[in-house]
Amino acid sequence: MVLLNGLPICDEKKAEKLVKLLMKTSDAKKLNILNIEVNFEEKDGAKIGTGQAFLELSNDADARVCATTFNGHKLDKKTYFLSLYFPRL
Repeated sequence: MVLLNGLPICDEKKAEKLVKLLMKTSDAKKLNILNIEVNFEEKDGAKIGTGQAFLELSNDADARVCATTFNGHKLDKKTYFLSLYFPRL
């Protein structure tokens, strides 16, 4: 697992587009991400992203490469990612 911080705060609909962008980026960098789960919280009856997502990869080596690749990755002029690798126990 890789925890990705620094994502734009957005609603569910925009989060879907963000996940597609992350998948496209991972494909271009030849990362094999199995699943991306955006973290949401309830605000005024709507789900709003917290700026974090969990990326699931098939093995620890891929997760390390993914964390290194996304750490400091520039999404736009203001948005840089911070990624943390969590080994399987």
